Amino acid sequence: MLDHPALRRVGAHSWAALGIVGIAVVAWFVLSRLSIVVVPLLLALFPAAALSPAAEWLKSHGVPRALSALLVVLGGFAVLSGIFAAIVPPFIAQAPGLADSVGQAFVRLEPTVQKLPGVGSDTSLAELAEQVMGSWSGLAAGVGRDLLNVLTGLVLLIVALFFYLYDGGRMVHGILRLAPRQHRGIAREVAERLWATIGGFLRGQTIVALIDAVLIGLGLALLQVPLALPLAVLVFFGAYLPFIGAVLTGLLATLVALADSGPALALATLGIVVAVQQVEGNLIEPAVMGRVVRLPPFAVIVAISAGATLLGVLGAFLAVPATAAAVQMAEIARERINHTDPDPDPDPGTGTDTGTDEGEAPNPSPA
Repeated sequence: MLDHPALRRVGAHSWAALGIVGIAVVAWFVLSRLSIVVVPLLLALFPAAALSPAAEWLKSHGVPRALSALLVVLGGFAVLSGIFAAIVPPFIAQAPGLADSVGQAFVRLEPTVQKLPGVGSDTSLAELAEQVMGSWSGLAAGVGRDLLNVLTGLVLLIVALFFYLYDGGRMVHGILRLAPRQHRGIAREVAERLWATIGGFLRGQTIVALIDAVLIGLGLALLQVPLALPLAVLVFFGAYLPFIGAVLTGLLATLVALADSGPALALATLGIVVAVQQVEGNLIEPAVMGRVVRLPPFAVIVAISAGATLLGVLGAFLAVPATAAAVQMAEIARERINHTDPDPDPDPGTGTDTGTDEGEAPNPSPA
């Protein structure tokens, strides 16, 4: 009974699963100890995947590989430097006013909140706001203490970005050679699909974030909401956390409008934020992202929540592309299974031809 072939197969699969879990736990422990190295190398993949078409275009026009990678890196940092030079100084100048406006909004809301059922009269939203501001101050102090690690990671990220653009193809080829020969085709297809997903996600999300920030910023300026520029900047960065970032930045803009001019302006601000988000979610994002990230909203929220729980802000940022990459891998597996499994009851009269050879991999989806 215990020597039944089915039981032996179940036992073998169980031991294999335990081995995979054990390797994953050990890898997680090692990577967490080497986070100062792993995180920059991981983050550098996103700009490298997004900027690789520019580097390939330069190479196709006769520019040497090293020079094309260097030009793309320098061009990317020139664009970022120009954006930060135009936005960051006004944002820093108006940031104290933003904090004061949020505090005043809590003060305005406090009497209303205290009247809600189950809320005590001793509840102080102003104290809650001070605690939140204090926690952010503590976080900023922690970042200041770890400034050396941040700078080290930034230098490593820049170096990794250059080498990904310069020699990424050879790196991938060397890694794929570690796979068994019969599996190198599907391994290469997985790598290409994941690379397209990562690059498409960052390029598309940047475009969506820019459109959100411009439209909401213009709406806030037309309503004469104070601190329109810093709020638009927060909208831009918040858009990299789909759904959750939009909710938080929209709530913040509404609180500022409430503190400055009362409920009427707050409702108008909320209307603009909701209208822009609806246009983005139903028109802009499907057109820009295309087939790159095809995840339902609930799956995105769950992924971001799980990523934030595991790795904080970094996990929240990586959650959506990681989940989209997992979906792409599942689609590749499904395509392979459907392609290799023969039809158990073929219809000899149809003469259907798939147009694909037995070992040919399907074309990866475009970025």
